[in-house]
Amino acid sequence: MKQPTATVLTAGCRLNQSESDALRHRLALQGVMLVDSPERADACYINTCTVTAHADRSSMQMIRRACRLEGGPRVVVLGCLAQRSPEQVRRIAGVDEVWDNERKQAEIAGIGPAPLRSRAILKVQDGCSRQCSYCIVSGLRGESRSVPTRRVREQFEGLLASGFHEVVLTGLNLGTYRDGDTTLAGLLSGLLEQCRGARIRLASIEPDTFDEALTALMSDTRVCPHLHIPLQSGDDALLEKMNRQYRVADFRRLVERILKVRPETNVGLDVITGFPGETDESFHLTRQFLAEVPVGYLHVFPFSLRPGTEEACRGEPVPVSAVRERVGELRAFSDRRRQEYQARFIGMVRPAIVETSRTALTDNYLRLSLTCAANLEPRALGDFRIGQEGSGLTGGPC
Repeated sequence: MKQPTATVLTAGCRLNQSESDALRHRLALQGVMLVDSPERADACYINTCTVTAHADRSSMQMIRRACRLEGGPRVVVLGCLAQRSPEQVRRIAGVDEVWDNERKQAEIAGIGPAPLRSRAILKVQDGCSRQCSYCIVSGLRGESRSVPTRRVREQFEGLLASGFHEVVLTGLNLGTYRDGDTTLAGLLSGLLEQCRGARIRLASIEPDTFDEALTALMSDTRVCPHLHIPLQSGDDALLEKMNRQYRVADFRRLVERILKVRPETNVGLDVITGFPGETDESFHLTRQFLAEVPVGYLHVFPFSLRPGTEEACRGEPVPVSAVRERVGELRAFSDRRRQEYQARFIGMVRPAIVETSRTALTDNYLRLSLTCAANLEPRALGDFRIGQEGSGLTGGPC
């Protein structure tokens, strides 16, 4: 009897990636052979995203490509787009099954990830009880809830035993992790006790949840000196309209506190431009704030109005041409900051995870083109001397 085959495709964030890894593990436990493309699969699971209109389009394209295959696989669609617009997804010819988020969580309950990448992503938290005015994902994923500490530690141990030397802790609102009296700092402290020859990276974390205890743990060299913290705007008036839980001065103090403990930390930010009511002065305040804060790079998003947020996002629309111009300006700023940050480490030695025979990623989130992998396999942790080639970085023997 032919062994059934399946592939899992993923759009969106690290949380989705971690859940796809768990789904792959569940399929493998059921005796399904995992393959790398829908063309070779009997079943294709598509884990979708709906955080922006662009994410919607990417997810829909992924679904339609799978459904158009001649004699193609059984297509199962899950994730946040499936949760938000199940009927729209069902109308696509070739879609066989649509899972809402409750069904998805039931399918992977208690199953740890089986990552395909060189770095493991471990989900420790899901859901969000905040109500940022532009966001629909928190409503789709439900209230904040945390994976029990015991289960996290068991899955973490399993990943180390499988040969992973970096584990990324992720959640929809990671900093709100709480299991009884155990906060994210307590969880991290406990995982560090298990951490042998490996390192831990924190995924995106809200600024107002990054407390003093977590800051203190950044001094441990097994915690990667890289943080991604959503700013969204440098204008307090816009932060209030967005229903964000901090103000610009709070954010500045947080970055200063982190860099005081770990000066080499690569701090990346999310910034939204074009939010309704963002005037020229608002944008000027954002640019001014970014110029004053030692950030390493930006992820810049043009505002994307999501269904159901129209009332919360009321305000004077920003012309498309102005949004495009502002996005371009911020991305150019990000490129400059990235180059400036990278330049600090040329000639230095940093630990890096080997991703492929040609690339590695340092603890402070610098991607290196390897001049010599020294026979290291993907997932291996090694020390590399950083060089420069054009606008990119190289990693060579120490």
